[in-house]
Amino acid sequence: MKKILKDVSVKSAVFLMAYYITNSVFQSFMALYYKSLYFNDTQIGLINAMIAMVSVFSMQFWGKMGDRAKSRNRLLFFMCIAAGVLMLCVRPITSFVPLLVLVTVFASFYTSLQPMGDSIVLESLDRAKRPFGPVRMAGGLSFAVVAMLFGNVLDLIGDTAAIVYTVALLCCLMAFAALYLPPVAGAQKKGDKKNMLALFKNKDLLILFAFMVPMQITLGYFYAFFSPHFMSLKNATSGMLGWCYFISATSEVPFLLNADRLFKKYGAGRLMCISALTLSVRWILVGTTTNVYVAMLSQLLHFWGFIVITVTTSKYVQATVPEELKASGQLLLSVFGFGVARVIGYFGGGLLSDMMGRNTVFLICAGITISCLVIFTPYYMRRKPLNGENEN
Repeated sequence: MKKILKDVSVKSAVFLMAYYITNSVFQSFMALYYKSLYFNDTQIGLINAMIAMVSVFSMQFWGKMGDRAKSRNRLLFFMCIAAGVLMLCVRPITSFVPLLVLVTVFASFYTSLQPMGDSIVLESLDRAKRPFGPVRMAGGLSFAVVAMLFGNVLDLIGDTAAIVYTVALLCCLMAFAALYLPPVAGAQKKGDKKNMLALFKNKDLLILFAFMVPMQITLGYFYAFFSPHFMSLKNATSGMLGWCYFISATSEVPFLLNADRLFKKYGAGRLMCISALTLSVRWILVGTTTNVYVAMLSQLLHFWGFIVITVTTSKYVQATVPEELKASGQLLLSVFGFGVARVIGYFGGGLLSDMMGRNTVFLICAGITISCLVIFTPYYMRRKPLNGENEN
């Protein structure tokens, strides 16, 4: 038993489980808390856009700190505790502007937890020559189970304030999971002037990001507004919403079990082409149906969307970015994929949602992913697999 607890894969899985349990509550249900305060879609979109916008700047700061830290683990511990305390401070606030400001400060810590954690996990697994897919699956399954259970808990207690208290508590628990991770120090020496801007010299990385960003825009709209959209359907309940996220998260399992093999064989670009096709079908279904059960079944298409995009791009960054910039590389990935893309998806989507309706915006999302499919598929199908080992 002692040997198992010291295993690098187990330690990595524990942190990812802690993070995705926290995110399952924050990402899946926080919009319902905002709705309980009578905020409209534009206001909810602005809150989420500010979360994403502040990440663009905070991730650069934390990336630099992570690359130079004597212990990334202790830095991650501090970030988790700060996020938990700030989320707890959200509860007494009911006015829009003060809540917007406080959630933005919270986001300056929270949005960097996943990329900082990934940089530790990926480096630890690489050293031990362990696969990432099964470890990431532990996080995905935890997200699924907690989302399903928490949705039913909300139905029972009928108080959305539980969302805020739960996120705050889970952030603090995640802090201890950060200390449990294998110790990793920053590889950049003090006085080294290298920063994440050096990564812009990597042409293939930028092209991959150009493919990723539009698809992440559509996912940003989904994560901000699927919950209220689903709850507006006839006969929908919070428990059923929890099952939606359970279905989507468990659908990731087949890919995660084979992620390392598929990445090595086909590369990030080709796998993301399949993601563009799958997301197109998914958004069309969500945008056209008024049936709560069809909306639930559409979550099965999550299996080749978000998870493929995030895993393949993270692995590509890990494979190609210089050692001294790996933390910055993962954070730059989040700046593009979460920061820039989600600002557009959250705020722009919120505005369009109030103007045109959520169904129409989901169909616009389908148009974006279809455009990505048309533009990037010919490019990647003509090339060798883009995985950092056998590029042209």
